[in-house]
Amino acid sequence: MKKIKKASAFTAGFMVAATLLAKICGMFRDILMANLYGTSTDAAMAFSAASRIPLLFFDIALGSAVTSAFIPVFNEYIAKGKEEDAFNFANCFINLIILITVVISGVGIVFSAQVATLFAGGLEASALHLSSVLIKILFPTIIFTGVAYCFVGVLQSYGEFLIPAIISLVSNAILILYIAIFGNRFGIHGVAIAMLIAWASQCIIQIPSLVKMKYRYKPTLNFKNEGIKNVCKLALPIILSTWMQPINTMINIRLASSLNGGEAMTALDYANKLYIILVGVFTFTATNLIFPSLSRAGANDDGDKFNFIISKAVRYVVFIIAPVMVGFLLLSTPIIRLFYERGEFDAQSTALTSTALFCYSFGMLGYGMQEMANKGFYALHDGKTPMKVAFAGIVVNIVLSIVLVAGIKVGLGGLAISASVAANVIGFTMIYKLHKRTDGILTKEFGRFGFKILISVFVMAIAVFAANRITYDMNKLLAVAIPVTVGVITYFVTCAVCRVSEIGELLNIVKTLMKRGRKE
Repeated sequence: MKKIKKASAFTAGFMVAATLLAKICGMFRDILMANLYGTSTDAAMAFSAASRIPLLFFDIALGSAVTSAFIPVFNEYIAKGKEEDAFNFANCFINLIILITVVISGVGIVFSAQVATLFAGGLEASALHLSSVLIKILFPTIIFTGVAYCFVGVLQSYGEFLIPAIISLVSNAILILYIAIFGNRFGIHGVAIAMLIAWASQCIIQIPSLVKMKYRYKPTLNFKNEGIKNVCKLALPIILSTWMQPINTMINIRLASSLNGGEAMTALDYANKLYIILVGVFTFTATNLIFPSLSRAGANDDGDKFNFIISKAVRYVVFIIAPVMVGFLLLSTPIIRLFYERGEFDAQSTALTSTALFCYSFGMLGYGMQEMANKGFYALHDGKTPMKVAFAGIVVNIVLSIVLVAGIKVGLGGLAISASVAANVIGFTMIYKLHKRTDGILTKEFGRFGFKILISVFVMAIAVFAANRITYDMNKLLAVAIPVTVGVITYFVTCAVCRVSEIGELLNIVKTLMKRGRKE
């Protein structure tokens, strides 16, 4: 049992490190892009739209169903010792995903001009035309996305988290290498082709691990396969329940393309990427790490183990995301200045992007809660509850977006606020419903924990605000580094004083990793 705990600590540490490094690489890639194209050029606006549109189609058509429906069914076969049936099901599922994504990609390429007009019709004619050309290049990325997600599901079901953790790191590294070597030599078209190659690499690097576990791909597709039938029953509500994020993005792109001459669209894109960098590191790491365990606990009807896993995961989301959210709210402008303001990315770009980041940050905690609750419901083979809650969030986002942007004319901040409110409505509602289902999350102990975190975050906010007032006019690095350092120290010290148990648990994980490193 001791060895298992050490392995889990090492895996969690590696996943956090790999995901963080991937996010850092992604941020460095965006910094290079911002330096080359800024927010106001045709290339910047066209690429911002074209790079997101294919994935929007993927999310709307398949989304989280690729892993969230696949993993529970695949795990059921493994738990029953039916490995051959599991691999047959995996092949049928992968081929089904390939078929669907090839069809979607073909339609997107043929009707690229119409797709560009539908999603980014507010752009000027030159930027809109460039966007349609880039869409043709980038649409096949969804084929590689679908296959890569399937491979991740197989590997994670066998307890292999390390290789899936580095796939984003590799793809981001390829893009960075291209931009560093070629810059703007081949224009934005060259960047788009490099991005397509980068997505393909996410499939390729997983193949050796799949071969090692004796998985063999076969081009078979059997719609009568029992696993495919079970996935289809589970997939539809999952797909519908995860429409919130792509629909939010679609609305933002369409409305933003008409704001600030289209520049708002690029500013929102940069802010959104920064917004999810740390949310993604910790939330996605936690959800990917616990989901197979949750699925097995759900399949074995082990309620106590399920409740323990999900309640602990939710506590860690609150423990980490709450101070990050407050930090982003207080330091939105210094953060944007540090990361982006250079080259073609000027002070006007900073003002727009920092406004978007500030407004997005209000939804961080809700976004993290949503991701965690989704995994909990999917592990229980319940896709209907997330679907219903997501629809309510979609309605909230649409209404607020129209009212704030088209009605009151708040501008791009209205789009980000609408997305944040919707994320919070969905996230906290889903956590409440999951608690009602399991009766193991929103306990009195969780209430005491939440109160301690509230105190710690409040004290941290005062310290960061004071540090920001002192350092705001310093150079860009110090204007962020000093308040962040002050905030981290203040938060952890206050948590320790308030006896937040997660502090001790994190220290134990670090000690375990250090002991393991010395032995190796």
